[in-house]
Amino acid sequence: MSSCTAALEIAAAHLGLPEGSRIGVPTWTFVSTAIAPFHRGLRPVPLDIESDTFNLSPTALAAALEDGGLDAVIGVHFSGTPLSKQIHQLCADAGVPLIEDAAHALGAQDERGMIGGKGTAGCCFSFYATKNLTSAEGGALATDDPELAAFAQSFRLHGLSRDAWARYTPGAKTEGYDILGDGLKANLPDVLAAIARAQLVRFSDLQARRRELALQYREQLGSIEGLQIVPKELPEGGADHLMVVLLPDGEDRSLVQKQLSAESIGSSVHFRPLHTFNWFADNGLTSGPGGTPVADTYADRALSLPFHTMLSSSDVERVCSVLSRALTT
Repeated sequence: MSSCTAALEIAAAHLGLPEGSRIGVPTWTFVSTAIAPFHRGLRPVPLDIESDTFNLSPTALAAALEDGGLDAVIGVHFSGTPLSKQIHQLCADAGVPLIEDAAHALGAQDERGMIGGKGTAGCCFSFYATKNLTSAEGGALATDDPELAAFAQSFRLHGLSRDAWARYTPGAKTEGYDILGDGLKANLPDVLAAIARAQLVRFSDLQARRRELALQYREQLGSIEGLQIVPKELPEGGADHLMVVLLPDGEDRSLVQKQLSAESIGSSVHFRPLHTFNWFADNGLTSGPGGTPVADTYADRALSLPFHTMLSSSDVERVCSVLSRALTT
């Protein structure tokens, strides 16, 4: 796929839900999680998150599913932490399809094994430049459903019945192609696919380095009073995509970021809750029952520190030292 966003839109299209159907999404995610199904006529419903993982809250989902309040769900593996098995069970019990947004989670594992669409309505990955495996830009849709796989292959290329490879490979049938239905131009270009293949060869080494850095960060940040790390416990099968901390209550995040920047240390915010954007209000979209109290509590405290495989151990030490000083000045 050309992006994880495209994969999400195609997975949403395959659901075949009528326009206006409600699809639950965690409010703590990048906006593409909601905009992709919105493009297919669905209405995203932002739901609250768990305080320890920042993944979709089973409690919030259960409340939203009551009385048929949702027609589908997108669960995000935030920072590469696998979704709670309760999310899968709640969707299965309600007969509601679950799409996995695994933009952060390539290589992650849960009790079902490697994350990749087992028994769900599709698992969507991102190969953007900042991801654990990159093709510069791109994505993928994984599934164990042959019908969804065939649908995605056609939909990603204008609804064509046969792509150029199928038509022009030596020995291929000579007839042209048909248009099977709606579609996008969302295939991954060959040159970008080649970049991804080269990355894939060393993916296990890259992941091992991420785990080393995650452990070092946790050891050194643990001495900063009032600072929390997300997820609270490092999951054994996590993909270790981000290093997100929650600043002590009362700290001015923008001021902390300025002090980090003054020391040539970049930082970011993953994410601003969806329900706080003007776009949601402008389109009449509202949060699920009970609101989003956990997300609201941490919205101004989350901060992402530098986290990539080119970091050295001394880089991590310096980031932690500067952050510690920024929080005590």
